[in-house]
Amino acid sequence: MDTLVAAAIHDAKNALSALGVWLDEAQRECGSENPSPALKQAKAVTATISGQLVELLALYRAGEGSLRLAVEDHHLEDYLTDLMAELADTRAANGIEGNAPIVIDTDFAFARGNAAWAFDAYLVKFVLLDALRNALRHARQRIHFAITAEPGGGIRFSITDDGDGFPEDILRSESSKTMSADSSGLGLSFARTIASRHATPSGQHGRLELTNQGLGGKGARFSLILP
Repeated sequence: MDTLVAAAIHDAKNALSALGVWLDEAQRECGSENPSPALKQAKAVTATISGQLVELLALYRAGEGSLRLAVEDHHLEDYLTDLMAELADTRAANGIEGNAPIVIDTDFAFARGNAAWAFDAYLVKFVLLDALRNALRHARQRIHFAITAEPGGGIRFSITDDGDGFPEDILRSESSKTMSADSSGLGLSFARTIASRHATPSGQHGRLELTNQGLGGKGARFSLILP
């Protein structure tokens, strides 16, 4: 991908952001008592494409050696509260799960007991929301989302569902195959890149772990480990 293509993607991302603002205004004009399903779907699609462009640009910059993370201390409990609120907005705007609402259990005790951690909040949010939305597509009834301490140092975000698990070719390979058969394929490449770019001065890097040790013994488990 050359610089001109990257610039075009950046411009398209900005245009989609502007479109999202206009869609919000159109929905307000329609009135909250009778929201337009078409407008809600348009907003959801706009947000999805905008997120994919963010991921694509990050991968381009990583390939060019120009990706810079904005690593700062963040209050974990507040961060997770905001993330879950954004996920709730997505679920309300776009039916990304089956007919029966899927329950998301959370275990954020570690976040309440450990006030802050240093990471790139913006990019990590994209990784976790991608994984949660993927879990919503494939879970049957339940998802468990937890943050825990990682032995040897670091933190682990785990998203576990009760679906059929990851395809075997994804588990056997560290390739950039997508988390969802109907997606663009950016998800895992982006997640691996963002995880590995989080590093300590001693050389400890973040990573992903994918297993089928999920709820019910065979669901998918997506783990993002940050140093």
